[in-house]
Amino acid sequence: MRSKHVPWTSLPSAAVMLSAAVMAWPSPSLAQAGPGHRPDFVAVARGGAIIQSFDGGDTWSAASSPTTAYINGVVSDNRGRFVAVGARGTVLVSENGTTWRDVSPGLDAETILNAVAWDDDGRFVMVGSQGVVYVSVDGGITWQAGDSGVDETLLSVATDRAGTWIVGGVQGIVLRSTDGGEDWQAGTLGHGEHANDVAALGNDRWVAVGPQGSAAVSQDGGRSWAVVETGVDVALEGVAADSTGVVLAVGWQGSVLRSDDGGSSWSVVESGTTRRLAGVTDGPDGQFVAVGWSGTALRSADWGRTWSEASSDVRKVLQEVAYNRLPDLAVTRLALDERCRVVTEVRNGGPATLPVDAWNRPGTILRLSRDGEPWTELDLATLDPDRVLRPGGAAGLTLSM
Repeated sequence: MRSKHVPWTSLPSAAVMLSAAVMAWPSPSLAQAGPGHRPDFVAVARGGAIIQSFDGGDTWSAASSPTTAYINGVVSDNRGRFVAVGARGTVLVSENGTTWRDVSPGLDAETILNAVAWDDDGRFVMVGSQGVVYVSVDGGITWQAGDSGVDETLLSVATDRAGTWIVGGVQGIVLRSTDGGEDWQAGTLGHGEHANDVAALGNDRWVAVGPQGSAAVSQDGGRSWAVVETGVDVALEGVAADSTGVVLAVGWQGSVLRSDDGGSSWSVVESGTTRRLAGVTDGPDGQFVAVGWSGTALRSADWGRTWSEASSDVRKVLQEVAYNRLPDLAVTRLALDERCRVVTEVRNGGPATLPVDAWNRPGTILRLSRDGEPWTELDLATLDPDRVLRPGGAAGLTLSM
């Protein structure tokens, strides 16, 4: 977890600084990573290139990659793990977004994996050419084939993190699963265009985008779809939504479209570039990042209304971008009570909840240090017995000095 340092000047000088290092559950990778060691955003590209940003998308640098295959999709889970997929059946895993290893499951060399998504229960689903669907329940290390029921190319996958998965394919194909990606029911978007990308908006609402400015919206969990007008005729290649309901779509000629009503209506936003945009993701506090050709990386800090171009030396075709979904836990209140005990509050700033299994087994959730020295440790059951540390939630505790 990310950690924050909070000045504590009202207490005796022996406790000038209290820092919270959140470890969540036994995990060597988390224990080894401190503040600033994990990128905020990771983008993937053709030629196997991987770039990372540690400052909210303002600047980007190259990470070492174990492959030269085109990488088409990337996602992060709430343990800070990234999974990327691409051509030649390539699957890459990183525990921190910086160091990557190839865990490709030995698929046919002709297999092109196009997209990957993740659910709160730790399940990953990836899709690709010839209707392939694979599911992993161990963080992307091993994969089991699902039955999509189709042979056509599948281009996109997303989940509402409430049990429903949607896959988009060529020629308006859309698949729906409610059993973790093992079995799928086929449907159609109704317009015959590819579903280049799909996104869950919450409350059973979904949006899909594709060529020639095509878009479709579902209000019943992906069972049926209605075509909507976007006002543009360029290909849309990426779509993302944040927790406030803002939806952004990006595509050719630097196109950025914005919706405030769940994808029913769209407005064109000036992006500042004419280069093709291929992927977009939301971040914290109104941030969105979009990536595309010639190493283009754009950043918005106002829910997609205005954009600025980031600094990067990478000139590859960037295909997709992911935000580090580690829950942002921070100490937000520090005080002394009448018995000189420390009263503190820990808040989850999002974007993700803690892993489900973190509440189901003992494990360190919070390590407090004072002036850089270890002070105390608390497990999740002690800190948060009511399981309120979901995005926006806060748990309080009282500690003796």
